[in-house]
Amino acid sequence: MIKQYLLSPGPTPIPNEVALAMSETMIHHRTPQFNKVFEEARQGLKTLFGTSSDVLILASSGTGAMEAAVANLFSPGDKVLVLTAGKFGERWTALAKAFGCAVETVTAPYGQTFLPDDVQAKLRADIRCVYVQATESSTGARHDVAAIARLVRS
Repeated sequence: MIKQYLLSPGPTPIPNEVALAMSETMIHHRTPQFNKVFEEARQGLKTLFGTSSDVLILASSGTGAMEAAVANLFSPGDKVLVLTAGKFGERWTALAKAFGCAVETVTAPYGQTFLPDDVQAKLRADIRCVYVQATESSTGARHDVAAIARLVRS
C-alpha cells in the first residue's frame, strides 16, 4: 500500500482509520445525522479553545477565513493596518485591497518580525483593524501577537 500524505501543511501522515473513514458513504448536510456530528464538533472546539462563545466552522481553506474576516467586518474606505512579513501578510494586504479597504502596512523582511516601534508609528485612531498572523508559515517567522495586541489596545 502506498503511504498517503496530506501536504497542507506538512507532510502530515494520514492514519489508516482516517483514510478508511473517508471511504464511507457521505452524510448529507441537511440531515439530523449531520447536525448531530456538526454540533459535536462545535462543542468539542469550544472545549479545545476554552470558550463558551460560539465557534464558527467555515467550509473553506484558511484563505476563505481570512476573506471572511475582511468582507464581513469592514466596508470600502475603512482604514486597516496589515503587518506583513511573508506570503500570508501579502495575502491580508491583497484581500483588504480587494474589498476596498484603505490599507497601511508595516513590513519586515521574509523570515523576520516587526519592530514594535514601527507598528506603534502606524497606529492611529482611524485605523479600524490590525491584521497579523501568529506565524508566517511561508518563512517560519513567529510574531509576538501578545505584544502587538498590547500596542493596539493602548
